[in-house]
Amino acid sequence: MAGLQCANIFAADKTVRAKIEKALHENEVSMIGPFGIDALTAAYNQCGDWLDQLNLYLNENYLMLKEFFQTQLPQFPVAPLEGTYLAWVDCSILGKTSQEVSDLMLKNGVRINPGAIYGKEGEGFIRINFACPKETLKEELLRIKNALLNALKQ
Repeated sequence: MAGLQCANIFAADKTVRAKIEKALHENEVSMIGPFGIDALTAAYNQCGDWLDQLNLYLNENYLMLKEFFQTQLPQFPVAPLEGTYLAWVDCSILGKTSQEVSDLMLKNGVRINPGAIYGKEGEGFIRINFACPKETLKEELLRIKNALLNALKQ
């Protein structure tokens, strides 16, 4: 739904809702795309089975990623999943900023998000999107491993 500029954010707290609305406007993502309403309606009314299958697939990908890090890169803990397809990995052992780790990944052909762009608590972390085919994820994990092991040697 994100590509259609249509999503739902629920916040019970009025102050939090105001902050969300302000951020949406500041980042120019407050307008619904031309197909957004129809897509959102279809998602709610006709896509339950698809969503169940997608959630299973994404969970398998997360478990694969988590196991890979536990066995191949135990120095880099993976945070527990909190309901998205984005894994947070603690790279603080490298003594580099999350942007430096992101730049290192990009040099190895992997685009990740530096944790610091999500606030000071994200510094030292990277965020990996695992919503992709399993074969793609396997390839990316090998590139990540290469990059992180090389960074540990420096």
